[in-house]
Amino acid sequence: MKFVFIDEIECNQKNPKFYGLGAVIVNSNNYHKFKEHFEKCFVKLKWEKNTEFKGKYLFSQKGDQSVSIDKRIDFVKELVNGFNAGKNARLNCLFSSAYKGNNEAVYLELLEKVVKKIKKEGSGHKSVVGYFIDANEKIEKKKIIEIVNNSKANDVSIFERPFFIDSDNYVPGIIAVDVFCYLKSWVELNPNDEGRLTLFGHISDKNKKKLDTVKDIISQIKKVKDL
Repeated sequence: MKFVFIDEIECNQKNPKFYGLGAVIVNSNNYHKFKEHFEKCFVKLKWEKNTEFKGKYLFSQKGDQSVSIDKRIDFVKELVNGFNAGKNARLNCLFSSAYKGNNEAVYLELLEKVVKKIKKEGSGHKSVVGYFIDANEKIEKKKIIEIVNNSKANDVSIFERPFFIDSDNYVPGIIAVDVFCYLKSWVELNPNDEGRLTLFGHISDKNKKKLDTVKDIISQIKKVKDL
């Protein structure tokens, strides 16, 4: 069985037309180690349990103000390193984006692209796939369910129906995809040195360091596919 965690990202302050949707895919055989590793890293971070950790807090003091930016960065780096432990990555990542705004139609278009890439592993029986989607009140749930159900054409069997999750620190899959989407949005908006002007205008040494950090973390994720 596969667990598919899905979240979206928008960057209105940087580029209001940009919208992205990401998926973190974890095989059920790896989920125990995935969750155990997350919980170990989170305890080490000493983040307030009732204050949700989000990717957008990586370079700021928002959220738990007692945790420094350096510790937040170390937390994400350690997460990624652990997810890549051993010969095989414990997760796969997909990301799709567009520059059409952040409305329902764009969300559903990106979701369909992602869902079509969730296929069975190997030969034999269909793969069972469970979808866990960060709740978004702007998107009609019925339309999301319809798109996911259509993925049966890819020889998978949907576990019940998509589950819509209210994110908090007890759902590591949603946190993982939230952080992944945040990091990918930086890369997408800054594909090269010239592209940095798209996001920042004049680039300070501080922001250059942030970009280098993001790209370094992304490069450590073994299995990332852009759609």
